[in-house]
Amino acid sequence: MNQQQQDLMIDLMSHRISKDCFLESLFKGGDIPEDYLRAELETALEMKDADSVECLLIFGAVFGFTQDCADVLCRLLVEDWHISHENIARELKVFRYLGAIDYLFKTALTCYPYIASEHALGVKCIYALHEIGTDKAREKLQLLAKVDNAEMSERARRLLARV
Repeated sequence: MNQQQQDLMIDLMSHRISKDCFLESLFKGGDIPEDYLRAELETALEMKDADSVECLLIFGAVFGFTQDCADVLCRLLVEDWHISHENIARELKVFRYLGAIDYLFKTALTCYPYIASEHALGVKCIYALHEIGTDKAREKLQLLAKVDNAEMSERARRLLARV
């Protein structure tokens, strides 16, 4: 997203423009191109553009993510140059994307200095793994149930008990 598009997103979120006005300003005819969000996320990843990632996550939350965004969201989840990890983990929970398991596990064990709570991101990843619900996801939850973080290990154990 260029700066003008990011400014439009801010206007939309501040209720200075309507969704229709936003879409008309961004896309001729107001229709979102089929691969727009995935392609823009790929570009933001390639350019390491944290502001675009943040705006595109808002775009996806407002207008919906398409399934083809799951892979690029996984790759963004393990990057350290942005501050959107919790939002990405939340979206991956909704996707229940099998390809996210290793990314979620790795991220659950990663501490980012910008996140105030040492376990908030890990807990989001644990819930996403639980939603995926496969044997491989449960194996990762079993490993997380043994980590040296009381909040995360307790949450993983509690979710495993539900299965």
